[in-house]
Amino acid sequence: MALSLSAEQKELIKIFKIEEQYIIPEYQRPYSWKYDQCLTLYNDIMEGYINSEDYFIGNIIIAKNDIDKYKFEVIDGQQRLTTILLLLKVLSVFSPETKVLHSCLEQEDWENTNTQPRLVSKVFESEDGEELKEVLSFTKNNFEKILEKCIDRKGDFSTRNCKNKFQENIMFFYNWIAFYVNKNNDLKDFIKFILQRVYLLPIELGGTTVDDARNKALKIFETLNNRGMSLTDADIFKSKLYGKAEKAGEINRFKTAWKDLRNNCEFNNIEIDDVFRYYSHIIRGKEGKTTSEINLREFFTRLEYSPFNLKNYDEILEDLFHIIEALEFIKEEKIKETELAKWLQLIELYTNQYPKIALVVFLVIYKNEGINVSKLIDFLKNLIRYAYFQGSTTTIKFEIYNIIKDVCAKKEINSYVEDIVENNFNSLGGLKFGYALLAFYLKRHVALRSFNIDKLVTYKDEKYLSESWTIEEIKKIDNQIGNFVVLDIPKKNITIDKKVNYYNTSML
Repeated sequence: MALSLSAEQKELIKIFKIEEQYIIPEYQRPYSWKYDQCLTLYNDIMEGYINSEDYFIGNIIIAKNDIDKYKFEVIDGQQRLTTILLLLKVLSVFSPETKVLHSCLEQEDWENTNTQPRLVSKVFESEDGEELKEVLSFTKNNFEKILEKCIDRKGDFSTRNCKNKFQENIMFFYNWIAFYVNKNNDLKDFIKFILQRVYLLPIELGGTTVDDARNKALKIFETLNNRGMSLTDADIFKSKLYGKAEKAGEINRFKTAWKDLRNNCEFNNIEIDDVFRYYSHIIRGKEGKTTSEINLREFFTRLEYSPFNLKNYDEILEDLFHIIEALEFIKEEKIKETELAKWLQLIELYTNQYPKIALVVFLVIYKNEGINVSKLIDFLKNLIRYAYFQGSTTTIKFEIYNIIKDVCAKKEINSYVEDIVENNFNSLGGLKFGYALLAFYLKRHVALRSFNIDKLVTYKDEKYLSESWTIEEIKKIDNQIGNFVVLDIPKKNITIDKKVNYYNTSML
């Protein structure tokens, strides 16, 4: 696939005063810039203006196709492109006689005398399209009415009464420009600077069809992202799934499924990128791969055994939902008064995610057989025995890869029975809480629904202890297992003389 690419740094007037319309496609993430990003942009532009120095904002990646030559699909850069447009809108309200600003904001319709917005958002995960359209239609009166709501009782500016991020950000710019106008009166030179000496670098990828242009643009998008640009892996994967659904003629079905996936993740406090990371380990395990992991995006977009090369979009989504179901199972089961919950809690207390990754793979691989609690507990005991014996270290990942491979082949994993010696407990590091809970649960059949781990003796207890206790002795036992106690009540920041009575309120 040859890339028809052009890139030339352009001043904003050439970015916006054009015949084309920018389209933020349906599969893009919602607009998300906040106060800090807006303030940085405004301050940088203002600093450039004061110092009479050109200012470069960054790049945008655009897909152009031969079918609809006057629609530019924004693959990357929608955040800065949208935010600049909000600033230009505010400037047009303060300087209505500057007609060029209106040309930047709107595109003349070829078929009639109407105009179209310069930028249209079709993002399906939010109401960005309508919200953006609304703020770009604001009059001076609209701004002033909202401004009244943004001034609190102390006279300070606050956007808590704004309905969405577009309103918040455009009101930031309105407030800043109003302050500037009150001090300087004239905006003409500032507007001229913004349009003629503030630059973007549009990277344009051409194609014969929408899909062709988009795929080429996405390839550049992925490459730039792998060089350190701040873009999420999930954005890339969603766009690829969107493309698969589009080819299958099932866009609406995909939209519904992706929204369900996103909502499930949000409800369970799961990052979508993490779901794909679990997915990569399932695939690696099935392929028998035990080498070091590679970049997640590289894994899904470059490898021949990636599901994006081998599966339909709905099959991939089904796999992702199975992973979320496994994570939901862990979340629900670990707060029950059962034996299983003991071992789930100990997996969660380990100092990195590798044992949990193996657990998720186990649950997904055996999903069709139903949950055999006894078999799951045996697996967890072996996993915990290995991880806790090794201590707090990321080097366990290499054996975890072997465990995952065996799980995917439905083989029994090693029991990892080792002799424990006293030295194993001398440097627990971040595992001290896990070991404290493990010691507690070895004498208890079922888990606590919730627990806290407290220290019996701390440095502030020195004056309440006998003279035989020195600071050195307290320091010596501070992080030893025997100094930790598991509680079914909240821990309190109290000295040892008060702990006896407080601990007596426990039901343990």
